[in-house]
Amino acid sequence: MFLICGEALFDLFGEAGAEDSVSYDARIGGSPFNVAMGLARLGENSAFFGGISTDALGERLIEKFRKEGVSDRYALRTDYLTTLSLVQKDTHGHPAYTFYGANAADRMVTLDDLPDFDEPPLFLHLGSYTALVEPVAGTLKALIERERAHTLVSFDPNIRPTVEPDLELWRRNTEELAPLADVIKVSDEDLALIAPDEEISAIARRWVAGGTALVIVTRGSEGALAFSGSFETVCSGIQVKVEDTVGAGDTFQAALLAGLKRLGATDRKSLAELDEQRISRLLEFAVQAAAITCSRRGADLPRIAELQKEWSKLI
Repeated sequence: MFLICGEALFDLFGEAGAEDSVSYDARIGGSPFNVAMGLARLGENSAFFGGISTDALGERLIEKFRKEGVSDRYALRTDYLTTLSLVQKDTHGHPAYTFYGANAADRMVTLDDLPDFDEPPLFLHLGSYTALVEPVAGTLKALIERERAHTLVSFDPNIRPTVEPDLELWRRNTEELAPLADVIKVSDEDLALIAPDEEISAIARRWVAGGTALVIVTRGSEGALAFSGSFETVCSGIQVKVEDTVGAGDTFQAALLAGLKRLGATDRKSLAELDEQRISRLLEFAVQAAAITCSRRGADLPRIAELQKEWSKLI
């Protein structure tokens, strides 16, 4: 089982209407939500741990999980409201987010809410603002400490300054979580926000030296970089007609995790033994998956049938 931890919310895409009106296209989202859904669409057993409201929007989130085949067994249902995120795109289709979520359900998760498992998850993944804001951040860190002896940990910083504008806080939090993670996937844009004066390669090598087995840096249309203790490699991007990039990083994350399992990286020893050739194929698979999402509006992640050619190479 892949246990995906964090937020589930609604993205509101605004369009100016007549005179002073604005209409919104509401889409289910949240980085961890998308990763959980992406794994299910790739045929994996994924489950979600996080706060889900009992309000009308929360009910829609649960319905979507069940429709997509994501287990909601560990979802925490509360009376707190569902977070809303207003999404605006720039001329390149890159999204900017404004969050309305103070004291919302996804943040109000405490130590008393930690789940128990019949079997430990294969991967425990966390990231985005629920890895930073309290009380949920402390709860997730406690879960990592409890489970990491028998579970691989994946982390995506997914910096959101509109949730917390203090970038130094984001930087410190990322550096604290990095040594706990076996796999880190981070975008070059996020690194530019929290470490603008440091080379990407220097950051990745520091994390690897600190114990992370695999660091992946995504670069949008330019592809991705991979760093491990024994090699560094690069994967070129794929040119597509971009509708928007919402969910592209989450698609990459889901493909990365599913691909690691297919490559047999189910514990720290096998993860550390992955060679450059297999990691290169994994990057190609994840880049192709993200490109498909970029060609569609919102976080409409691909299904395994759309990626069979690349999936078949992951052996």
